[in-house]
Amino acid sequence: MNRRKWMMLSGAPFAMRRGSAQAPQVRPAAGPSASQTAQDNPDTIRLKDYRPRSIYKVPKTEIKRARYPIIDVHCHTARSPEQLDEMVKIMDAAGVQKTVIFTGATTAQRFAEVRQLYAKYSGRFDLWCGFDLTGNDQSGFGPNAVKTLEECHRLGARGVGEISDKGRGIGVGVETGRRYRGRPSAAATEPRPPAGPHADDPRMDALWEKCARLGMPVNLHVSDPIWAYEPMDRTNDGLMNCYTWRLDDKPDLMGHDGLIQSLERAALKHPKTVFIACHLANLDYDLTRLGQMFERNPNLYADISARFAETAPIPRFVARFFQKYPDRVLYGTDMPYDQRMFSTTFRILETLDEHFYEKDINFNFDYHWPLNGFGLPDAVLRKVYRENALAAFRRAQNSATG
Repeated sequence: MNRRKWMMLSGAPFAMRRGSAQAPQVRPAAGPSASQTAQDNPDTIRLKDYRPRSIYKVPKTEIKRARYPIIDVHCHTARSPEQLDEMVKIMDAAGVQKTVIFTGATTAQRFAEVRQLYAKYSGRFDLWCGFDLTGNDQSGFGPNAVKTLEECHRLGARGVGEISDKGRGIGVGVETGRRYRGRPSAAATEPRPPAGPHADDPRMDALWEKCARLGMPVNLHVSDPIWAYEPMDRTNDGLMNCYTWRLDDKPDLMGHDGLIQSLERAALKHPKTVFIACHLANLDYDLTRLGQMFERNPNLYADISARFAETAPIPRFVARFFQKYPDRVLYGTDMPYDQRMFSTTFRILETLDEHFYEKDINFNFDYHWPLNGFGLPDAVLRKVYRENALAAFRRAQNSATG
């Protein structure tokens, strides 16, 4: 179920001008129904139903195709040949030259099955695998996981990802609602999975080093948006979205700051391994810190996937960040492919449009914030859209020893 649909904040009405008197109005027969009137009453509007429309008469730009060719470094696998055909049509229309697909495969057999699906479109997709972390809590863990990684690489895996740690360790989901976030096959009624290793855990060292020797970059997801860790009250700026994956009430989790630190310790410990921290390392709220991590770790990159809505409210600061670190940020989506989604990302990156709203594209856009364009210069756009991905992949290959 879409996260937005099952967010119910019935106890938190969006009150405006509370207590103001309103004169009764005589409505024509074709006017709003009583239920519509109640729904639009400022004293009873719910946050989840709030759908503001900008009234500003400012430029509105629609971009169907990116200004420069794109490599999307963050996408998840298609489920059928028909869906894949439709993806390629949308890629052609939007200007996406190549897409990195996270297959989720943790065995060579599963990777081979997914590879078969994409064989029709050789050259348009790079397939990445996952890690087999079975038995990571047992002595002797490591050699089998490395062997599986080597087998996937032999079958054509170009990188590893998306590898996630949202507080209980890599590959272990966090229970939210009825499912484990990050592990959707595990129902909440099942036994809680054991904790896994964090990025800087010694158990991961052999895998990170093998990625370097095989020339495989790693897409690593650590933490979640900062609002998920804040109290779920009227002071939470991201409440409308983050409530659906709140982490403030989850026990036994490594916190947001600890997860960011584990990422950097792993990058420092393994300088030949190329790490791509997806979702701007969930530091979209503190890009200064992310920039400092870039400066300390030349092997660290970040993609902007699924963090367009979080950054577009602060366009001037974000634009300066892109221009200060033009070689380190990569374009990614992490959203289902359709023209509207791509056009919105292009509008944010390429234009100076102001104060616009986009809802119901993907749950990542279900905040109450207005969006604004960054207006990135051409030299930066070229890098973000494509050149930085190629540079990161080359850096990984240059470390490969077989």
